[in-house]
Amino acid sequence: MSRSMPAFVRLSLVLGLVLLSLGSLQSIEARFLPPGLPVIPNICKQPPPRSLGICTIQIEGFYYDPATLDCQMYSIGACHSTPGQSFGDIQDCVATCVHGVRRNKDLYVNEG
Repeated sequence: MSRSMPAFVRLSLVLGLVLLSLGSLQSIEARFLPPGLPVIPNICKQPPPRSLGICTIQIEGFYYDPATLDCQMYSIGACHSTPGQSFGDIQDCVATCVHGVRRNKDLYVNEG
């Protein structure tokens, strides 16, 4: 007596094969976003740098926070810091990760 596979298992297998054939997550985003919508670069998906240990020298930078869809400032010790997403100013962060959508009010304060 042969037993057929449940429909949800078959659907899961087919969907898995389709996703594998499409390639990486980045290319999946690019294929399914409507035309004209930008794809967020990989650097914007990385966490900001962290400081490992105590250091009296502080560095500041900006990183894109996907939870708020905005660029945030960070301040860490410059000694033994880990690599991560870091922009020197908020304009670079917004231009790279927010794509000009006016989500960050601080950027536009001095707009003339």
